[in-house]
Amino acid sequence: MNISIRHGVAWSVLVLLGADLVGCEMKSGPPTYKLSGAITFDGQPIPKGMIVFTPDSSKGNSGPQGVAMITDGKYDTSTANGSGVGSGPTIVRVMGEGGAESKLICEYEYSVDLPPQDSELPISVPATAANRKPPSPEI
Repeated sequence: MNISIRHGVAWSVLVLLGADLVGCEMKSGPPTYKLSGAITFDGQPIPKGMIVFTPDSSKGNSGPQGVAMITDGKYDTSTANGSGVGSGPTIVRVMGEGGAESKLICEYEYSVDLPPQDSELPISVPATAANRKPPSPEI
């Protein structure tokens, strides 16, 4: 093999290794996982909204919050507007919107212990979580 061919092969290998290293995502901190599922309010799919997954520090869990957007009764933390979730005790907060004006229809919060793996978690928001207007002040 002549020197120019070996030199070209060496450069090709270095370029490929460099491209591979640039493509690697350096993550620090605890691992995150994909979480997805159907989400309903009073038995009906929630049209849109947001879910926030917060590690429950009162139970010794720490790490980043996870977020997922609700679209047509489903959510997925791995979509463009979402982020992965950690495992362990977690507080789930749901804010569902509906109607022609996309008004807040429900707010719901509960605790769950998430597994250390990608998984599905169906969420059923009870009718008692309806967003009710505060009473009008009496005059």
